[in-house]
Amino acid sequence: MAASTSSLISTSKDLREFLSTIESDNSLYLDLEGKSLSRDGTIALVTMLIHPQKVTRVVDVLTLGKSAFEIESVEGRSLKSILEDHEIPKYVWDVRNDADALWAHFQVALGGVTDIQLLENASRPDWIDKTRLCGLDKAIQYDLKLGFKNRERWLRTKREVRNLMSKDIFSERPLAPSTLQYCVNDVAHLPALQKFYMDRINPTWLVKAHKESKRRLADARSPEYKPQSPGKALGPWGGVSTTKLTLEEMDDREYEDFLWDLEYDEQEDEFDYWDDDVRCSADVDDFGGAFDSCWDKY
Repeated sequence: MAASTSSLISTSKDLREFLSTIESDNSLYLDLEGKSLSRDGTIALVTMLIHPQKVTRVVDVLTLGKSAFEIESVEGRSLKSILEDHEIPKYVWDVRNDADALWAHFQVALGGVTDIQLLENASRPDWIDKTRLCGLDKAIQYDLKLGFKNRERWLRTKREVRNLMSKDIFSERPLAPSTLQYCVNDVAHLPALQKFYMDRINPTWLVKAHKESKRRLADARSPEYKPQSPGKALGPWGGVSTTKLTLEEMDDREYEDFLWDLEYDEQEDEFDYWDDDVRCSADVDDFGGAFDSCWDKY
């Protein structure tokens, strides 16, 4: 999904027009970017994919400031009211620091969210342990069939932008095309991932995923929430696995991931499939916890 300058919303007029396109029966796929995204950092950008229209926009919170959440459409809806509306389904990959930052900086109580990271964990087949959470990059690697060219293009943008993250590139204006593409990329495959996990999850685990999504939202707004806690790499249900892989199956899977790590993983990758578990255990979307939980999504 290619980004264009029209993907970026940095004026009141453009924001009003965009808000008017969101219907009550739409689903929203979200991702936030910023410096140390959390109560301890900043929010620079909010990326939204409207489904089923497949329209993606990046709201420039750094430029618009508080008005990004207060400006109303002709229908009287603001970004704040839409994000808080429990009747509009929203999907996020690891919502915790996103919800924390929205509440701490703009008093936006994100609602109606299903955390796709939890859907992945809850829907794992019996032979896959649930101890560690999976990251977005590994989910796309293992669970989607993008085709070589599309996957390489997606990964190349990831690598290019990550190499510049120490410079707080999400706060640079004008926003670099590669940075804008990075934002668009982070939501582009969320609908496909959500469908994949919904197709394989059973009703009991779906209820658990929904309950845990609500708990994550509540915890993120609590005074005790720790945005950079190492414990965030762990799943909420522990090691629930009833089937063991054969040694040959385990060797095949670990070797495949080892080759992936050699080519793609960041040198500061704190947890990964090869190091810690027979399944995804952290996000290559993760940047070692050094800068930002929006790229440090355990």
